[in-house]
Amino acid sequence: MQLDKLDEAAKGIRQSIDGQESFKLRNLCGNSDVYGHSGLHDALMDFCVRWSDGLDMLIEDADAISGVLAKSAQAYRANDEAAARSLKIDPGEQVVGDG
Repeated sequence: MQLDKLDEAAKGIRQSIDGQESFKLRNLCGNSDVYGHSGLHDALMDFCVRWSDGLDMLIEDADAISGVLAKSAQAYRANDEAAARSLKIDPGEQVVGDG
């Protein structure tokens, strides 16, 4: 069923988000004495903070996309179920029966 693909996409995005949220690039640098030069540490820290901020924005967008995909699948399923309940007979039955 094609709606399963929407669910799979939503879950896949959600898994990516979960993986990224557990890793904060800000924490990568460590102490400045590890680098032997405070300027190098500060430059790397600045890069990591900016990169992490960018990832946070992407995660927010991905979270929204994941939610929309999941809700779309739910809406399609609800519509399909309502349409199926409204049918009193199978419209293809007579055609197949006559063939």
